[in-house]
Amino acid sequence: MTHLARRAIPLLLILLATAASGDFEMVTFHAQIVVDQGVPPASTPQILPQKQGTCIIGNIFGNGVVEFSMPAIETPSYSCPVTVRLSGYRKNDAVLTDGAVIVMRRPGSYSSPTVSLTTLAAPENAKRAFRKGVAAQAGKKWAAAQKEFERAVAAYPDYAPAWGALGEVLVEQSQTQPAREAFKQALKADQKFAPAWAQLARLAADEGRMQDSLYAAECALQLDPTGFPEVYVSQATADLALDRLDAAEKSARRAIELDTFHEIPRAERVLGSVLAAKGDHEGAIQHWKKYLDLSPKAEDAPEVRKRIAEAGQQN
Repeated sequence: MTHLARRAIPLLLILLATAASGDFEMVTFHAQIVVDQGVPPASTPQILPQKQGTCIIGNIFGNGVVEFSMPAIETPSYSCPVTVRLSGYRKNDAVLTDGAVIVMRRPGSYSSPTVSLTTLAAPENAKRAFRKGVAAQAGKKWAAAQKEFERAVAAYPDYAPAWGALGEVLVEQSQTQPAREAFKQALKADQKFAPAWAQLARLAADEGRMQDSLYAAECALQLDPTGFPEVYVSQATADLALDRLDAAEKSARRAIELDTFHEIPRAERVLGSVLAAKGDHEGAIQHWKKYLDLSPKAEDAPEVRKRIAEAGQQN
């Protein structure tokens, strides 16, 4: 069905509902869809009203501005519940109102929609490169994204989100040392840029630098205690390695609680390991199985299945 046809269905319903009274007047409003750091989406989002006949989605402009119309009524609320879908981002059930800004988030992100002050100060050529990098990153085109983010920081060395995004795509390409340096550059530009602290916490945990991981995790959580469930996984991993089992269990359970979309299977795996270390083999099996349900093709799936079998023998 074409975009025009999708618009015609709710319009027809409104016309039928108002034909009897002869009263038909539409009021037009505008909202905006954005992604990382307020960047407009690189592709056109799909926006569908959750109830047909509540509003008509009109033009969707290149800067992310959405035009929508609603029938004028005596006591108008002028709000339209919609579902927004965009490639590379989590589905968003949102409400369009006049002037609203709807932020699309990548899987695993629950952070508040804040914009670094360094973004506001960035020159236009740096912002343009950053926008291109975000688009490539959403499409998992890591090398292309890397080039654009490198252009952005070359044009504006204090561009914290561009440094952070550069670090993320370097991690995806297994370039951990350059990634770490990029995250440090992000924090040099903006000490309060929480995503960089979160990434450093995971890198340190993965490399066995547990005290460094705990420090970076604490910095991230002081800035945003609910936006990065992954940080609690890093914290739990470090505490488990340091034999601080109660702290590790608390952090792992907090990660699972915050990860409402079940996008961070590692939290289940780590909690299973913590419970096994505490002698709770039944609980360990339960969370390891949950991990495999969420991530059946994980590289360590055979190892986890082996641990499940071994734990079952100890029950």
